Amino acid sequence: MGPFLSVPMAVVGVASAVYAARVMRTVLDRRSYEKQGVVFSKTYPFIGSETDVSELLERNKTRDYLYLDQPATDLVGSIRGFDIQLYGMNRQTAEILVSPTITGKHIDRDTPALYSFGQLSPSAITFQKITTDHFGGRKRNLGKGLDLERISVISNRRAADFCSEFIRDAPLDLKRIVGDYTREVMGEFVWGKDAGRRIVSYKDRDGEVSDVPFMFALNETFTRLRFYSNRFWNRVHFPIATWPITREARRLQYNCKKLHEHLADVLQGTPEPETVWEQVAAGNGKLAIPIEITRDDLLTASIAGLDTVQNTILATLWYVLLPRNAEWREAIVSRSGQRRDQLIEACVSESLRLSPPGSVINNKVVEDFDMDVEGRKYRLKKGTRVMPNIHALHAKYGDAFKPERFLPEAEEPEPYMMPFGKGRRSCPGRNLGIAVARNFVKQFITAYPEAQITNTTDKDVHFNNLSHSQLTVVIDPSAVRSAATAGSCPVLLS
Repeated sequence: MGPFLSVPMAVVGVASAVYAARVMRTVLDRRSYEKQGVVFSKTYPFIGSETDVSELLERNKTRDYLYLDQPATDLVGSIRGFDIQLYGMNRQTAEILVSPTITGKHIDRDTPALYSFGQLSPSAITFQKITTDHFGGRKRNLGKGLDLERISVISNRRAADFCSEFIRDAPLDLKRIVGDYTREVMGEFVWGKDAGRRIVSYKDRDGEVSDVPFMFALNETFTRLRFYSNRFWNRVHFPIATWPITREARRLQYNCKKLHEHLADVLQGTPEPETVWEQVAAGNGKLAIPIEITRDDLLTASIAGLDTVQNTILATLWYVLLPRNAEWREAIVSRSGQRRDQLIEACVSESLRLSPPGSVINNKVVEDFDMDVEGRKYRLKKGTRVMPNIHALHAKYGDAFKPERFLPEAEEPEPYMMPFGKGRRSCPGRNLGIAVARNFVKQFITAYPEAQITNTTDKDVHFNNLSHSQLTVVIDPSAVRSAATAGSCPVLLS
């Protein structure tokens, strides 16, 4: 039996040695950071802080909330699997971490999202290093397609259509409604007016296969990939999320495959004029970029305005419709034109400050380098994950809803914010996302100024890309009361 056991035993020995080396490196790097004054959150061997993160996720919060108890420090450390992860806790540190003019090429993209929704578009620019061939050209081509005027027209028209069809005497499930709205807007914007009629095979949560609209399948798969990757062990060791060891993983991989097959056929056709598809395909074609990469860049454009914008709209409506913020609702309704848009954008910006959709900057140090934060020096080690803690940066300004901070006449400078990132790796669709959110909020508030939230007693209402929070409203409270008095029972739209 000896010869037959020698090979597997050798494999086990090599694996054990690699594991021991990784553990030792993590231990030594942590000690190095602690000697430099970096405070580490409570961690456990291998699983790091993920037990505490699980509790946050159950309360509709993101992992960033775990590190808000050290607001006076520059960096807070954590461990995820074998990786040390440092969070920048103030403006000075954040600027260093996102600005190539300060850091050169010491920091670049290496994000766990590659193992979640990155399965949909693994070669997308979102996941590529700045040194990747044609990185700048691809980003420019994508930027050319992100026409702010065009998406403003589309989103305003779609929002008006949605807000004209609501039933007045029944509660509205705004999470579902806003999800439908963002899908229709992004589908038309990226792929054209025919996007809603394109059908793809899709496997639902029960494993049933059916033909559904392309944008629905894309949105559902994107969202489910996000949530699946945030299961405990998938957070500890990111690649586990890609292993076909669970039925959910296999269903998600089936849907990714069908979406790719669908787009392989679609991209052989002729793009509708003025679409993002037309601009990106033309620009990438001139650079001889493979069609699979163009597909992934277009998928990135498609999904960028889904969950993030949906949660931005929900958060804004939540804050504006709360009774204690009635003055802002009244101000929006009583104004028109540019002033109304300014008021709504201020409310959107303040909602993004209070409820940022998620952490959008995940980078890794690619070579050791020194960092100076107002005279405090740190040496960052190769392989360390680094990111600004967006929640900490935003929380500096308090938890009160004060959109006046963002109005042109504000006496104080605007708060330092980065809900869409900053620097070369910032989201190119920032202004588009705000326009899509602004137009739905404008149409809804002006059409239904008496709308009331019905789930204000829910616990832990936070709107972000990993939240299960709901937003249900009645748009005509008197009609609902009359229906209840008459003995009818309004049905929640689902």
